Order: sequence, then C-alpha cells, then structure tokens
Amino acid sequence: MKDITEFFTSESDYPDLDSDGAAERLSAAIRCVTVNDGTDYAGFEALQNLMKESYPAVLRAGSFELIGRSVLITIPGSHRELLPALFMSHQDVVPVVAGTENDWTYPAFSGAIADGYIWGRGTLDIKNQVFGIFEAAEYLLSRGARFERTVYFAFGEDEETYNFGAKAISDTLKSRGVRLEFVLDEGGGKIQSGAAFGAPEISFSQIDLMEKGYADLELSAKSAGGHSSHPFGGTSLGRLSCAIAHIVEHPFPAELSPVVKGTFSALAPYITEEPLKTLAADLDKNASALADYCLGVPELFPLVTTTIAPTIIRGSSAACNVMPQNMEAVVNFRIAEGHTADEVMEKCQRVVADPEVSLRFLQANDPSATARTDGFGYRTLKAAMNRYFQDVVVIPSMTAGATDAHHYEQICDTCLRCSPFMGNEDEVARGVHGTDEKLSLRAYAQGIRVLIRIMETLTEQKA
Repeated sequence: MKDITEFFTSESDYPDLDSDGAAERLSAAIRCVTVNDGTDYAGFEALQNLMKESYPAVLRAGSFELIGRSVLITIPGSHRELLPALFMSHQDVVPVVAGTENDWTYPAFSGAIADGYIWGRGTLDIKNQVFGIFEAAEYLLSRGARFERTVYFAFGEDEETYNFGAKAISDTLKSRGVRLEFVLDEGGGKIQSGAAFGAPEISFSQIDLMEKGYADLELSAKSAGGHSSHPFGGTSLGRLSCAIAHIVEHPFPAELSPVVKGTFSALAPYITEEPLKTLAADLDKNASALADYCLGVPELFPLVTTTIAPTIIRGSSAACNVMPQNMEAVVNFRIAEGHTADEVMEKCQRVVADPEVSLRFLQANDPSATARTDGFGYRTLKAAMNRYFQDVVVIPSMTAGATDAHHYEQICDTCLRCSPFMGNEDEVARGVHGTDEKLSLRAYAQGIRVLIRIMETLTEQKA
C-alpha cells in the first residue's frame, strides 16, 4: 500500500495555516506527562496552562471550565435555536512499558520534531486531536469567524484508566439541559487496504458509528495451599484454569449486525474477490454465511462476534513446589452489537458450572448506541474526509475498542468516532500504546485542515 501522504489532497487550502507553530505546540503538549496514575497531576496542570497560553482567540470567545481535571470549553453560538456541536478527545496517555524506554528512537515524552515527524506518547493517542481541535478553532476565530452553533470542546482526564471524566462532563451538560447535534471523538486514524473485505483495489477509511461493549470478568478460586506433593482434590489454579478453558472453548456465535451490514453495503460495489463478492451481493440472504466467513479472517472476526481474551492470572507462589491458595484471573470481553453484559455473565456462569469458582464483573458496559448517518454531523464529517483524502472510500463501521464517546449518548444521537490525523497502518499498529509513537508533520497539518473545514460549516460565513 502506498504511503499515507499520497492520499492527501487540497493541501493548498488555508495557505496561512501556521503548521510549523502547530507542530511546536503539539510538541510542547507531548512534553506534559499526563499519565493518570491517580496521584500526580502536575502534567495535567501544565497541559491546561499550555492550552490557555497557546489559544487566545478561543479563550476570548469561550469559557474554560474544569470539571475535576477534565476540561470543558464553551463557545456560545449566535443562533441559540441550533443544536450545539461537541468536539472531544482526552488529555491522558498510557505509560511507557518499564524496560522499553531505550527502545524509542526519541524519548517518549520529548516531543521531538525530527525526520518529518512529531515523536512521543500522545502523538497518535490522542493529544493530536486535542490540540488539533484548538488549532482549527483558533485559526477561524482569530480571523473573525463567529460560530452560529454553540461549540463545546470536551477533554477528559482518564479515558485510559478510570473513565469518570467524560461522564462527568456529559452529566454536567445534561443537567444544563443541553442537547447536541453531533459529537466527534477519536477513532480510525488510518487508511487501510480493502483486501480483507475482498476489495484489494481500493483503500478505505472509516467513520465508526458505535463501539462494542466492554467487560472485565474476574474469576476467583480458593484452596488451602500447602506442599505440591499432596494435591488431593486439586488446586485453586487448576480449577481456575479449567474455568478459563471452558469459557474460551464456548465462543459466542457469529452474527452480521446492522452496522457491519452497512459496512459491507458501502463496500459491495468495490468487492471483486469471491466468496465475498457473491455474499455481499445479497446481504439479507447471505448474512449468516458472511458472518461465518468473517470469523476466519483476522481483520474481520471482531466485527461479527463477542470476543474472549483471558488477560490476567495472579496469586500463585513464586516457588514451583508450593500450591497456590487464593487465585484470581480476568477475562476481557468485547461485546457485539445487539448483546449485553448480562448475557455474557449468564453464559459464563453456565459453562464454568463450578461452585468453587466465583465470577464477578470488575467493570462492564453494553455496546453503545449507533450514531445516525442521515443528519448534519455525519454528512459534514464525510464531506470533509472526502475533500482531503483522495481515492479513499469513506465507510460507516464500528470500533472494537472503547472510547469516551458513549458517555454522551444521553444527550446526543450522533456520536461519531473518527480521527482525521492519519498514520500508515504499520506506524499506527506499532505506535498506539506501543513504542515509537509518532505522527508525520504533513498528517498533522492535514488533520487540522479537516477540522477547520468541519468547523467552518458551523460559522456564519460557511465554506
């Protein structure tokens, strides 16, 4: 697949955009270490001061409010009868895995600008979107633009950890009687080959309309322990291992959900390879067969089923000849559209069928609602993506990961997940939560253009 920048078009738009200054400001943001460990918030204070210092036009037009350590900026619109728009992201980043610090080409929190990239934790996930939103608004407001719709910026403090910040902002807006026209959050951030979908001749990018549900199921078992030479009755680790195996050996069925059906419907004109070409030609008739086919394709199987991933086991002795006592394990589920966390629990209890193994959710939420595609928000986002990324098919889809967007469903029916800051597939796969996270300077500027274009449609002088 060609380099991501070969898809860029209309880069001459907004010729006075200060892309060098934007890169420097994002670099400064990367140097603010905003790992939310629940104790040290100095990095968040530094980041918020940087926001205030860097974007004077935004701060003159709007109000800056802290809800906990989450940021809510309100820029009043001139036509109060129009529903507001909300642009969101999160301030926090994941830590660097201990022992991998020296694996980075440039230090993870250096914000280095080198080799055509901005380097560091948060360049892809997702301070690029936080500061890109500011850059777009500052560009318009500093040139005299005025929003017709009220515009909110919402930047949570703990998307990677506790998940309280975005909900607190949403609850605050709800208490004020706010209803939103659309929400734009992170998602996508890459242009992909259509090969896995049987369309190898095209490239696509997606607007995610919903996210799968999330559940961390803790299993626990107890035993007396003691010397491993006398394991009469088995061990807690043995029972726990059997319970995990029973869960994994009973996968959830494959189904073609409405959102995934929409994905294949959008791609159907471009699908040339069998059996997908025939299956996608009649999605209603072939839904079951298509879902079963997707189960066998690594890129597609998360789209059609609730996934099961054992992730943690703890409590055993460090000595090989000592039997464990209290053992715990965690299995992570990403719940398919149309299903619930309660269904996951009921099935796991049934297949484990061991009264000596206790099951409880550490956290769980059902799949999100599905955003509308027939309104202003989706139409505007899709048009902007089409303008700045040529020869790319923009499709509706879903994300298997979790975002903060679902917290806003209580005040919005169009919560969209799409980042316009594009990276090559291998860079995104390696960099998001990994080593050598980086974003090309051209990709950052192009994403800002997308956001300016979207925000222009909210102003009195429309694009």
